[in-house]
Amino acid sequence: MKKNLILLSALFLIGIAQLNAQCCKPTDNKAQTANTTQQEGKTLQLKITGMTCAGCSNHISNALKEVDGIIEHKVEYPGDLATIQYDPKKTNPDAIIKVIEQTGYKAEIIKENKKEKS
Repeated sequence: MKKNLILLSALFLIGIAQLNAQCCKPTDNKAQTANTTQQEGKTLQLKITGMTCAGCSNHISNALKEVDGIIEHKVEYPGDLATIQYDPKKTNPDAIIKVIEQTGYKAEIIKENKKEKS
């Protein structure tokens, strides 16, 4: 009985270690960021492929935080969607997609809308 319990515990720990190895780098738990000033911008929706966990969405979110011109963003896992509000004077959909692809994921445009000033 004791051997079975030890074996089961060891298998559980190995499984957890493999799960962590297959995912992306751990990051902070913030999945979105917002600029407190309301700005005119465009909203872009992207289909993201390659995410396997919430850590992956955090990895993409952290990369998007570094892009000048992104006003607000949200990366969803599960769902594999990114909704990004950006200033078209500072960035564009191709540049945003390039940043996501540099993190190791694929992105394609689902929809792009102009968002009016609030």
